Amino acid sequence: MKILIVDDEPVSRTVLSKILASHPEHQVTVADNGEDAWAILDDPARSFDIAFLDLSMPAPDGFELIRRVRQSPLLKSLEIVLTTSSSDRPTVTKAIQLGVRHYVVKPCTEAVILLKIQQIQAAASSPGAR
Repeated sequence: MKILIVDDEPVSRTVLSKILASHPEHQVTVADNGEDAWAILDDPARSFDIAFLDLSMPAPDGFELIRRVRQSPLLKSLEIVLTTSSSDRPTVTKAIQLGVRHYVVKPCTEAVILLKIQQIQAAASSPGAR
C-alpha cells in the first residue's frame, strides 16, 4: 500500500515509519506539516491508499487538511487514519463528521497500526467498498 505519514513530531514520524518500513509491501512517504502534506496529496502524479494524519500540526492543522482532502475529487478514495493523543468526545465527533473512519490514540503500537491497515484492506476488497 502507498502510505503517507503526516506528523510534526519527529519521534512520532520515526516510530510510525519504522513500523511500516519493517513491512516491505508498504511504500511510505513522510510530511512534517500540513502544507507539505497538502502539496504531496494535491499532486495528480502521486496517489496514496492511506494517510496517517496527526491533528495538532502547524497550518493547516489536521482538521483543515481533512477538509481539503474531502473536497478533492482526486482524493475521495484516500483512507485517513488519525494518529493523535486526543481522544475526547468532541475531537472524535468532529473527525467522524469530516468522514474519518479510523482513529488511533498515540502512542501507536505496531499491532494497532497493522490492524488498521488490515481493516482498510478488508473494507476495500469487500462488496460495496467505496
